[in-house]
Amino acid sequence: MMKTLVNIISREHPLAAYLFIKEYYEVGDKLLFVAANEDFECITPLVNTLKIDKELVQRVVLRRDSDKYTYERICRIIHSAVDKHGEYYVNLAGGTRYMALSVQHVFSTFKSTFFYVQTRENLIVKTIFDNSIYDDDDEILPIKYKMKLSEYFEVYGLTHDLNTPKSLVSDHLTACTPDHLFEMFSKRKLTSSDYKVLDVLREKYRNWKYIDINEVETTINDTMIPIPNLSRFLKYIKFEPAEKGILQHDELDYLTGGWFEEYVYRLIQQNVEPDDIAMGVRIDGCTEIRHNNELDVSFIKNNQLYVIECKSGINSESMFNEIVYKVSSLKEVLLGLDCNSYIFSLKKDPTGDLKKIAKYMGVTFCDFDTLTREDKLKKTLKRMNQL
Repeated sequence: MMKTLVNIISREHPLAAYLFIKEYYEVGDKLLFVAANEDFECITPLVNTLKIDKELVQRVVLRRDSDKYTYERICRIIHSAVDKHGEYYVNLAGGTRYMALSVQHVFSTFKSTFFYVQTRENLIVKTIFDNSIYDDDDEILPIKYKMKLSEYFEVYGLTHDLNTPKSLVSDHLTACTPDHLFEMFSKRKLTSSDYKVLDVLREKYRNWKYIDINEVETTINDTMIPIPNLSRFLKYIKFEPAEKGILQHDELDYLTGGWFEEYVYRLIQQNVEPDDIAMGVRIDGCTEIRHNNELDVSFIKNNQLYVIECKSGINSESMFNEIVYKVSSLKEVLLGLDCNSYIFSLKKDPTGDLKKIAKYMGVTFCDFDTLTREDKLKKTLKRMNQL
């Protein structure tokens, strides 16, 4: 028999509705969304991602701001809008508490089965509302469906470039691998002269399409900054350009920090075994906040999104604060409450002050000590798996 799946939709938490529908929707079913006026627009990207006929979708919108707090009015609006003879699967996750109470009250007078989607635990609780609280008839069911990164972004109404994934430079390298560079950086095998080379590459040339190594070493052009030791540096770190004498854009990016992103990418891929993972994804949404929305490493496991900002070096506390603010803002404005945000860096944090700053902003900071000590790194990766 065809049924109607009922969800309370909210801008902060659309995943509960999406996962509920992916678990229980069958061909021929209908969808009904209850939403406050400010959350009304969130329904469209969710329905688009589901790829369900819009004729099967009904919206009950609480148009006045006060409606979402007024129990009796919510009940009347819903009651007047729905078919009294249908069969309903009702998800009580989402919206205000008054909305959940109202939805539960109205649909308890119809033929309804009630659920609560707990996204953090990847579970659905199936509940029977009756006069007995001692028969233990609640069922706790794991969510079997596994989301992809593209689904997560699209449910939140975000555009992305996952269709054109960023290639791994290290796939074409035999010696200067991310592991090799991690050892050189973590064991302090680079000299002050080496760091100067990297600083100039990062500040002056990182966004160039390519550079001629000989020209950069010997330039007297006012528009270019010379790097006399560039060839020596590349030979020392065992980096061989794909085209002799030329550093292409992706190679410049790799040398000035991209290698660390690839190191973290492979670390997660091998130890966490995500359901979906990508590097350098660019996202954007309908927001007035415009800044660099590139996610260094993002992955999803058991329908939980993880975003990692990768910084091989952080020069000052003020720079660290800017990075934490960026990561926190992305979570709050674009990625939603279900996002798990991290910063991985070779910055040392002996006092733990940086970890406290990050934690206050809802971000986990993995510092030099965490990344270079096997016991601490295993603990961090295990925690990701447990989440």
